[in-house]
Amino acid sequence: MTNNGRRQRGSVLGRLVFLGLIVFGVWYFYVKWWPKNNFEHFDGRLNSAITRELTHQGVTDKDVLSQVRKEHSLRFLRWVETSRTIQVSSSDRAQDVSKGLQDVSEHLGCSIDQQQTPSGQEITIKRYFWVMQRILLVISTPLQTPQKMQKGPRVAFVIDDVAYETASMDHFATLGVPLTFAILPRERHSKELSAKAIGMNFPVMLHLPMEPLDVVHNDPGPTGMYLKMSDAELKKQFDRNVASVPNIVGINNHMGSAFTENEAKMALVMEWVKKRGVYFLDSRTTGHSVVCKEAKRFGVPCLANETFLDNSDDVKSIEKQLDLVMKLAVKEGQTIAIGHYRRKFLVQALADKLPEFKSRGIEVVTLPTLYRR
Repeated sequence: MTNNGRRQRGSVLGRLVFLGLIVFGVWYFYVKWWPKNNFEHFDGRLNSAITRELTHQGVTDKDVLSQVRKEHSLRFLRWVETSRTIQVSSSDRAQDVSKGLQDVSEHLGCSIDQQQTPSGQEITIKRYFWVMQRILLVISTPLQTPQKMQKGPRVAFVIDDVAYETASMDHFATLGVPLTFAILPRERHSKELSAKAIGMNFPVMLHLPMEPLDVVHNDPGPTGMYLKMSDAELKKQFDRNVASVPNIVGINNHMGSAFTENEAKMALVMEWVKKRGVYFLDSRTTGHSVVCKEAKRFGVPCLANETFLDNSDDVKSIEKQLDLVMKLAVKEGQTIAIGHYRRKFLVQALADKLPEFKSRGIEVVTLPTLYRR
């Protein structure tokens, strides 16, 4: 082989090696590196791990004094930074919690900075250079106890019809207030949505489909509880629906204007709810509901929705409903309002109005908090 032939062969081999390295680099980036370092996925993993550790340490939702989630974007990186203020009973408890958070963070490849501030022990968790979590541990004082905090008017926002996709939950989380998510059963993302909500420290309910008066135009679908069903069929449907949404603390009706007027059928449901040890929220889709009446007979904690926020999906209409919610909270001490997961303008209207809730001394709480009052 001539020198020229050898040079050509070497050039071809060099190009092939170069192309092979490029292919390997692309493969490694997308198959190995990116799944582990994709911030959109990683912040969810980290938040779930932090929440599990806090639960393991005995931190409950009443100990979380505030929680704010802030979206960040930097070129191709997107992530959500979570900031929480958590009440602990003593400096020893603060040290235990911070040690647990350090172990979890380092296990996931994060760095953690801790410093004592006048407000409490401040913990900052970073992935590379970017802050993913901020946690402030404050020692409880008589002014910070839950009993003192619960004296003012309170409102619980329940987000119904949670299904179909997971991204909308992130938008609600950016509001930085406690919410309760009611998840439709046996949908493609039901279990995933439940896990995501729990990871964000939001309580989860089963949004149980029930027969409406106008079933022709408002069909609850194959997961619905129908008046024509036998007791055995209803029990099977109920059990399958409950099993499809893990970690529920309560149940509320989806539609159900016909079903919730039927004493015999609701008595069956309350018997099964009682055995599950969860509460029931009457969505109040009819003025003739017997839900809480039957719940009382079976010893099931029951409250009722007072306001639908977004029957008209525009900012002005939703804000008008939020004004009504504030009046009810001040007048009655507490109230419950229902919004819907896929409404286009609900998050915007809430973001606009929440400062007014705060200025009027109205506390936003999770729905289970109202059952404990």
